[in-house]
Amino acid sequence: MNDLAVHLGLLVLISIAIVTLGAFFSHQEDDDAKKDIPKRLAIFLLGCVVVAAIMFVIEHTGASLD
Repeated sequence: MNDLAVHLGLLVLISIAIVTLGAFFSHQEDDDAKKDIPKRLAIFLLGCVVVAAIMFVIEHTGASLD
């Protein structure tokens, strides 16, 4: 279970970097970019959760040996 916490922490760290760079490249003003980061981060992480859930469903149905 410790590996899961480490991997989730690393995912959040790299997500913050990705979202921050994307926000600053898409906005001309820094204040607008700073305000937009929490929303973008939430959407990005939600997207990651959806992709992971789809992968688990496919793994469960496709790789099932029953």
